[in-house]
Amino acid sequence: MLDSERLQAARRRAARRRMVRRRRRAVAVAILLLLTLLGGRALLAGDDTPEPAAQQVQGAPDAGDSPGGGAGGAGAGTDEGAAAEDIPIKHIVFIVKENRTFDNYFARYPGANGAEFGMTSTGERVPLAVATDVLEPDLGHSFLDGVESINGGKMDRFDQVSNGETLNGYSSFTRKGIPNYWRYADNFVLGDNMFTSMYGPTFPEHLYTVAAQAGRVVGNKDQTSTEGGYCDDPNETVFRFQNLSNKERATVMRAEERNDADEIVQYWEHVRACFNFKVLPDELDKKDISWHYYADDGSWMNAMLAIKHMRFSKHWGTDITEEEQLPSDIAAERLAKVNWVVPGPGVNEHPGGPSVCLGENYTVSIVNQIMRSKYWKNTAIFLVWDDFGGFYDHVAPPHYDEMGLGPRTPLLIISPWAKQGYIDSTEYEFSSVLKFIETVYGLNCMTARDCGAHSMLNAFDFDQPAPPADRKLILGERGCTGLPAETAQQYERHGDNAFAALGD
Repeated sequence: MLDSERLQAARRRAARRRMVRRRRRAVAVAILLLLTLLGGRALLAGDDTPEPAAQQVQGAPDAGDSPGGGAGGAGAGTDEGAAAEDIPIKHIVFIVKENRTFDNYFARYPGANGAEFGMTSTGERVPLAVATDVLEPDLGHSFLDGVESINGGKMDRFDQVSNGETLNGYSSFTRKGIPNYWRYADNFVLGDNMFTSMYGPTFPEHLYTVAAQAGRVVGNKDQTSTEGGYCDDPNETVFRFQNLSNKERATVMRAEERNDADEIVQYWEHVRACFNFKVLPDELDKKDISWHYYADDGSWMNAMLAIKHMRFSKHWGTDITEEEQLPSDIAAERLAKVNWVVPGPGVNEHPGGPSVCLGENYTVSIVNQIMRSKYWKNTAIFLVWDDFGGFYDHVAPPHYDEMGLGPRTPLLIISPWAKQGYIDSTEYEFSSVLKFIETVYGLNCMTARDCGAHSMLNAFDFDQPAPPADRKLILGERGCTGLPAETAQQYERHGDNAFAALGD
């Protein structure tokens, strides 16, 4: 049989198996939803129960780990040789984009832990194609898609997610496709062992970026046809894990290892999409450290919309504002000490229509502005993508707890104090950025995740001789021409807010 015929046959077999599995999942979730609507475990009034206090997470680094890079790198606190008062970082900018794996962006980057091929569920060894600027349609990247793709560490079922049979997820960019991101990697730090905090998708991942937990939430809101919501809408609901006992957690984790969706969903419950657990800005407030959260009001990606004591506080509209305000705040020298930036849907690089080129241009514009400002000399910029987006990645993530970790995401650390042209293979997840913030400002950790996370100091050299001003890398924005007609029309009509419906 010819290779093309064999591949087509394999795709047909995979499609049949995927259809059966989706039906089983749909039935299981439908039954669970029916039970919750009948009153079994529904908690539609919301939940103010905090995550348990810090305890060691299975697989997470111990606080006593020795300094250094790699998977056995530094653990909690300032264990990497720099006391908080010796760290010259005074401003932190945490930019969170959408839905890409490390292999999708940097598999071909020289010296990084990349791949040339990916494995499918049929045992096919598929060469990673050159990624396209615009990818349509979107790929499945739900919690169960993440469990399925990882397949107990085999990393061979990315063809089983929604639209995975196209094998579009088995792709990676070249330098030509994302030249400025590669230039940041050339000159600053590229992390090739940064994992997403959970299996996916967007909403709970963004909760991790502010809280080092997701309140056990496993998915996006059920009301996908409506914008806004969370604490603003009492009818919006999500699935999350029940408050598991140690025995139940072990059962769920075994089910995740063997890719048993039917078993996993038995431990989910249905709740209102509004919570009240602690977020890092609470700790910053205690020490009177300024912070700002930039995200579109009503956006699916706006995690603060789902934190009751933030949504209905003095911070709303002052410290939590539209992301379009960031450039003017930098220009007016109003940049806070700690900043979260959630770019708009047209520039967050989400598959399903948006242009990666335009998204990269947005990043370059923000980084250029910071480099030209008075803030550059003491700023650290962390750039990540929030979940795997259905794209292939070959590195099996650690299994910390029932939430994940999920597949790797790209990580770029841009700072005059970042090591130059350094590939950091220390094991990180989104809570590691929070650990860095806590380390710089002497804050208490909040959950098992950030208490046990590596502090990211391995990516910095605070004794380097070059003056900070000499580390500027002002890049030109690209001309993003040749976009598909529908994509170009979306940008013409809506600008950076194009593709607002892509919030998953």
